[in-house]
Amino acid sequence: MRRRFSEVTGFVLAGGASLRMGRPKERLVLGGEMMLHRQVRLLASVCRSVAVLGPPANFPDLDVPVFADELPGRGPLGGIYSGLIRTRTEYNLFLSCDLPFVEERFLHHLCRQAIASQAEVTVPALPEHTYQSLCAVYRRSARWAVRASLMVGENKARGIFSRVHLRVLSLRAISRAGFSPRILDNMNTVQDYEAAKRLLEGKA
Repeated sequence: MRRRFSEVTGFVLAGGASLRMGRPKERLVLGGEMMLHRQVRLLASVCRSVAVLGPPANFPDLDVPVFADELPGRGPLGGIYSGLIRTRTEYNLFLSCDLPFVEERFLHHLCRQAIASQAEVTVPALPEHTYQSLCAVYRRSARWAVRASLMVGENKARGIFSRVHLRVLSLRAISRAGFSPRILDNMNTVQDYEAAKRLLEGKA
């Protein structure tokens, strides 16, 4: 059994508008499990402390803390900032509700890489020179860079990367560690959701 990281807090990002999906992504069901519950479960298997970032009124029955956005309407970066100003640990693993293929072993790997590198942000690479900033580890000290970006109107997490000591897990390194190229695929549309269901049910 893998150990849980006492120095890492897990945060589920569950405050998005889900405009292209047309319904809250955190309430989508895959494999008989709601995405919100799945992501909480995954983080709880990796981190000793877990919380959800989103409107508390939307999640009255969770058995983990729920924190409202400090700066409402500021997108994913606003959610990350809300977590970083509340955390009690140096390292913080953020996970969005639209990543259906992320697995416990990958999150362990991501945390190990973050702690070993001591980077302010440790983020996996995606194709076409982009990053999966919503499955990444942020040190508490990164909150200053996050706030600086928010103050100039930047709501996307990638806007802070030029302001921090960044550690990128390359596609090649992720593959060498034994992970599928699909592990960071996300769901933005109903078509993405249906495709994820087919894959997870072995019908694709």
